[in-house]
Amino acid sequence: MKIAITSKRLNYRYQIECADKGIVGVYGISGSGKSSLLDAIAGYHEDRLGIVEYNNKELKGIIKCCYMSQHPILFAHWTVEENLQFALTHASQNSKDKEQLVQHLGCEKLLKMYPNQLSGGEKQRIAFVRALLQIEKNSLVLLDEPFSALDKKMRKIALDLLEQYKQSCLILLVTHEIAELYQVADTLLYLKNNTVSYQNSIEMAMASGHESLPVASTVTIDGQPRIVFAEDVSIALQKNPESSISYQLESHITALQTQTNVTLVKLSYSKEKQFIYARLMTDSIKKLNLFVGKKVFACFKCSNFMD
Repeated sequence: MKIAITSKRLNYRYQIECADKGIVGVYGISGSGKSSLLDAIAGYHEDRLGIVEYNNKELKGIIKCCYMSQHPILFAHWTVEENLQFALTHASQNSKDKEQLVQHLGCEKLLKMYPNQLSGGEKQRIAFVRALLQIEKNSLVLLDEPFSALDKKMRKIALDLLEQYKQSCLILLVTHEIAELYQVADTLLYLKNNTVSYQNSIEMAMASGHESLPVASTVTIDGQPRIVFAEDVSIALQKNPESSISYQLESHITALQTQTNVTLVKLSYSKEKQFIYARLMTDSIKKLNLFVGKKVFACFKCSNFMD
């Protein structure tokens, strides 16, 4: 995908190039231009100048584009069932797909209800089902804070569903929950002042420490991939069997990066050479006499995992 667009009225300038498949995470502080980016791609701005290309074709009604906005919009005079059935009439998926999605997201009891009878979270789940139903091969999917009203369990289910679609289409996902992007995104865009100030693969972004991006790594523990944040990791010189800390992994320091009073410690553990980061006060580095090559224990609680 290639984007090169500007707007004088809304004062933005977006320059982006990325793969035509996968999940692109869009992140930044409030007011940085995340929603404006999706609106611009969708063609909602009359003064937009430039091009949006997907699969080497300009996005002008040629490519199918699905957009789920921050505030789900459902047809008020139709039941949930009728809203979803309408989406099916404009999609290549069938009723079986709809039934499976409804079941996965726990929406069975909502089908006969009207939008004004739904909670915010229920509306989001229905809008998300509708968005997934409209996904076709080589389609463009724009999701603006699609899980903001969902609880942790339902977010996990929704994210797992989203991953199942990313091999056949391109998904742009806006969220304030960086852990969600670390979990499912392939590429990260960091927006600032209505421009893309940083773009990288998710692995490189997680280790970059750019702006307000928290440093983290994906590690396999107990057979499951997990997101572990540097802020949640401490370092011990010896394993403590009497501690409440769930995980104390024998590791070796591979790098030390000091910035003012804080040092980022990169740790290697396991035969697969997985990496964990710890963010420590520089005084602690001196106190523990930490140096590259030293054997230590990376300690963190399982409650800190992104499940």
